[in-house]
Amino acid sequence: MLRLATVCSFFISVVICLESYSESLDITHLPGNKVNTAFSFTSVSDSVNKQHFDVLPRPLVSILLNYQIEELHLTLTQGLWRDNLWGYSPHSAPPGGQFHVWFGGQLADIDERWINVRNSISGITCASLGALSSEDTISPKLSLKPAGLTSTKGDNRYMRYGVSPFEVVCTENLTPWLKLLPCGSSAGLASLLDASKLYDTTYHSLAIHVRRVNCEGCSSPGWEIKLTLSLVFSPVSCQGGRIGVSGPCWGELLLSHVQSLTKLRINNVNIKSLEPIDALEITPPEYTTVSDNEISFDAHNITTVKILNVYLRFKNKEISTGLEENPALLAHTYISRVSSSSSGHLVSVFTNSKDHDIKILYLQSIPWYLRAYVHTMKLEQILPASKQLSFEDLSLTLAKDRSHPYTFETILTVPAGSTTKFSIQFDPLMLRWNEYPPDAHHGRSIPSGIITFKNDGQVVRLYTESPLVYLPTPDFSMPFNVLCLVSTVIAIVYGSIFSLTTKDLVCIKETEVKKGLLLQLVTGIRGLFKKEGSFKETSETEPEVNKVSEEKDSNSIEDCSKIEDEK
Repeated sequence: MLRLATVCSFFISVVICLESYSESLDITHLPGNKVNTAFSFTSVSDSVNKQHFDVLPRPLVSILLNYQIEELHLTLTQGLWRDNLWGYSPHSAPPGGQFHVWFGGQLADIDERWINVRNSISGITCASLGALSSEDTISPKLSLKPAGLTSTKGDNRYMRYGVSPFEVVCTENLTPWLKLLPCGSSAGLASLLDASKLYDTTYHSLAIHVRRVNCEGCSSPGWEIKLTLSLVFSPVSCQGGRIGVSGPCWGELLLSHVQSLTKLRINNVNIKSLEPIDALEITPPEYTTVSDNEISFDAHNITTVKILNVYLRFKNKEISTGLEENPALLAHTYISRVSSSSSGHLVSVFTNSKDHDIKILYLQSIPWYLRAYVHTMKLEQILPASKQLSFEDLSLTLAKDRSHPYTFETILTVPAGSTTKFSIQFDPLMLRWNEYPPDAHHGRSIPSGIITFKNDGQVVRLYTESPLVYLPTPDFSMPFNVLCLVSTVIAIVYGSIFSLTTKDLVCIKETEVKKGLLLQLVTGIRGLFKKEGSFKETSETEPEVNKVSEEKDSNSIEDCSKIEDEK
């Protein structure tokens, strides 16, 4: 990576700030007519402590300084990387959200800083990391060691790891992620990222990696912030395509042309031809290097055009991948149980296809609501012959209800050409009614297992599936019915009492009462039946009836006057 010096002026004093920025796009042809495009944007600077920088995102750097963070890793992934089909991923990540931080400073307030960091990172990435509580947080002793320089020397007490398997990744995460780049999506390879097409893919994963590194000419360790995006999709056509890359990213200062390197590489492609350059048409051909398995296009010196169009077309359609057919180690995790409410087993299977033993570091976290039985842990070789194996450096942390999960960490030796199975029995617990998610019948996802081992001298990290487990779920329709019934009764009772206590009682004559249509109809029908009897009455009774009616009217008038006087 090229280093570029930039002169930074601070009022009176002058400080030399070493900053560099590089970006690359790796296109890899995968089996099954799949293509993996891996974007990588790396910024390095030693000017963080001076509170002035050109390429580093200020919102992220402020969080690093405020909470004394020495290393931070965040991945947001949708889908599962298929190691058995596509080989090992250069940017491996588990399904959902994964977040772990190495802190510095005092040990006493790390839990409080962990909560604040989760909320702050959630704000700048639009991820629901704030939902990660102590129930989802662990501090493994052997796995996930720091990748950069730290003052804690790998002490796991300064580390917090949380995972959310049900995290959903969408354009709301991509937009703030792009804003962390020096020029956003307006220049460089980031201009290729179209949100409307990125999420119509088989697998996509975006990540933020921050660590302390030694940089050339720096008096103190600098910071490296690396943003990666990996996409696996099915190409529309294998005839090639045109990639339009905007011009380089210029810094804010006059002397800060911070883009040090831009590369486009096509990996793992074997073109069946004696002259590889004759089998591939590249436009423009300048700054292009073609080898048997890699095609590199360096756009570092291209500064005279605003938009650079790169066109790749294979003349020979007989293309094979350079991937390893049989990966050294494969891992698979599943749940074995009879019914959704019965006991079950968490099973992890490791397959070694090499002719030598492979030693792995296995980390598994089990939620507290799955009551795991430690005495049922079993490790055995199921192929080619069943043989008992043993655990090495076993580290086990028991769960506490509504506090923290089980943490199982150990070193295992997978024999050559064999399949090894690890299993542990559990019982699902009945949760409180307010602890169930809105989609209670969907189940809960168990965090992915993490396998770390060395393959051909390189450290490889694998992530297993996130198996779905169903918990005993009450009938949530009954509380809903009870709630509706109680609400109806309360509404009727309260409505009647409220109406009686707030209305004014006014006395009026019976003749002044306005009759509705229904009452008029009933009165008319009743009058028809009584009409015949009324004609038989003699005229002698009429004065008496009139006299009685007049007395009633006078009495009603006196009653109304009394009521008005009392008021």
